[in-house]
Amino acid sequence: MQQKRLTLPNKPELLKSLGAGEGNWRGEWPKGGRFRKHPLLAALVFIPVFVLRAGGRTKSEPHKEGPRESVCLLLLPGQNSLLSMALQERQEPDVYQENFEPTSYLEYYRMNQDPVGDEVLHFLLKHYNATFKPGGLEGKLLIDIGSGPTIYQFLSACESFQEIIATDYTDKNLQELEKWLKKMPGAFDWSPVVKYVCELEGNRDKWAEKEERVRRAVTQVLKCDVLKERPLEPAVLPPADGLISSLCLEAACPTPQACRDALRHLRTLLRPGGHLVLSGGFETTFFMVGDKRFSTLPLNEKFLREALQEAGFIIEKLEKVTRAAETHLDNRSDYTGLFFLVARRGD
Repeated sequence: MQQKRLTLPNKPELLKSLGAGEGNWRGEWPKGGRFRKHPLLAALVFIPVFVLRAGGRTKSEPHKEGPRESVCLLLLPGQNSLLSMALQERQEPDVYQENFEPTSYLEYYRMNQDPVGDEVLHFLLKHYNATFKPGGLEGKLLIDIGSGPTIYQFLSACESFQEIIATDYTDKNLQELEKWLKKMPGAFDWSPVVKYVCELEGNRDKWAEKEERVRRAVTQVLKCDVLKERPLEPAVLPPADGLISSLCLEAACPTPQACRDALRHLRTLLRPGGHLVLSGGFETTFFMVGDKRFSTLPLNEKFLREALQEAGFIIEKLEKVTRAAETHLDNRSDYTGLFFLVARRGD
């Protein structure tokens, strides 16, 4: 009989809440707790301890090297729903809401001051420029999934889409984004990045006009959670002509299956034939924001191709680059390369 593996943090208090004492870690059967409510779960689950690298949106810790302990539950078919019911009764703190500081994250985007940030920006901005230039992708509505506190992803798209909707999971990121859009005191200075994009477009001197065009184009800033079947609820939007998402899925999705589900959720936001523009890092297991370390889901090309196909997308373009040698000594993230892809909703 086929087994499925679910990785949980090695939290004694969490295991205890599910009916597992220390004896259960050695394969002994639960004697009570919430397992008693689900006898099938108690009869089929045993809990060995493995040393694994943890991942997902629910992990943040001070920076340290080396693996961390996790607990693996080996599940037989049909047990997922039972375990999910039990786990919903006890969840870890939401570390992105609590620990992700947008002002610290924005330090990566001070152009010509941060080698890692420059590598990511130059790669992404050149491909955004090529994707949204005249004759490229265009339409009425573009939704950005996981905008964070950044606006670089809008700089080329605002020329070819009439309306852009920014979204993010954390309240602090949404507030920081609003600061720039509304020209509030203390807003991040994006002008060096805007000038770079205007130079790519052939007119560096029009950077101030570009900033105003972005502000006019971004009409809404909404809450988003890609792990939900309806990522933007309670908002109701018409099907979009395009979606963009940069450096989001690997941070938001704790497991490969969650990433597959997220792509399926995103597909529902697109009109038939609409395009998804997706970018991020390859094989990234963590990134630092200030002194906080956030675990991520390591992605690779094979997985992305399979997951997008399963979700109903047809890849039209996939560009990739290996991490530059001069940034390898920077220990704020362990990505091995970057990718940029354009996929069409296949209907």
